[in-house]
Amino acid sequence: MDPRSQRQIKLLELIDARALRTQQELAEALRQAGFPVTQASVSRDVAALGLVKAAGVYQHAVAEPLPDDLNERHIREGLLAVAVAGGALIVLRTPAGESNRVALAIDRLAWPQVVGTIAGDDTIFVATADAAAQSRVAARLRKFVRR
Repeated sequence: MDPRSQRQIKLLELIDARALRTQQELAEALRQAGFPVTQASVSRDVAALGLVKAAGVYQHAVAEPLPDDLNERHIREGLLAVAVAGGALIVLRTPAGESNRVALAIDRLAWPQVVGTIAGDDTIFVATADAAAQSRVAARLRKFVRR
C-alpha cells in the first residue's frame, strides 16, 4: 500500500478515536503516529476523504439516507440467501451486480448490531459486533429473502 493510502487510513482511525478540531490537530496527530505531513497534505487528505466538520470536530461525511422503506425495498429486491459464518459474520448472496446496492441499503439503515458491510459482485459480508448480534441481524435479513 502506498504511503498516501496508509496516511489516509490512519487519519480515518484518528478521527474515529478522538475529537480533532483543526487541520493543525490532524497534522500533529499524524506526526505523532509516525507520518511526516504538511498542512497542505492534510488539507488534500481531508478533501479526498470527504471529511466534514460537525459539532466542531472532523467526521466522516454521512450519505443522505433514503427512507427506511426504500432501503428495505432495495434489500428485498436483491437478497437471495443469508448464511452465518463464524461468530460475527453474515454472508449474503445477491444477483450479479446487485450486492453494492443491497449493502448500501443495509449501511443506510444503520442497524446498531451491524459493524459494517463489504460488497463484491454477488456476495456481501456483513460484520456484526458479536454472536448475539449476528443471530439478530441474520434473522432480520432472512425476512427479506425472495421466495
